[in-house]
Amino acid sequence: MDKDPNALEKMHVEEGLQKIDKLKHRIDTTKYNVEVSNEIIDETPSDAQRDKLIEKNTQRQHAIGSMQKEISDIQQTIDERSKEI
Repeated sequence: MDKDPNALEKMHVEEGLQKIDKLKHRIDTTKYNVEVSNEIIDETPSDAQRDKLIEKNTQRQHAIGSMQKEISDIQQTIDERSKEI
């Protein structure tokens, strides 16, 4: 058994920070995909393809918002746990 009574809390904080890093990477990738998709939309003569890309970008924007909310929730939990350590 670990001698540090706060070891479990520290582990949870570290896991939370790792999850935040992964989410930030996913947000960056999704934002890049939106940008690329917007360029394709501007150059696409097909209304059907353009509509599909616009819908996909709408979904991506919602996903970005959800990931940002998740980061905020994790950060709040980390802040609360850090007070206990």
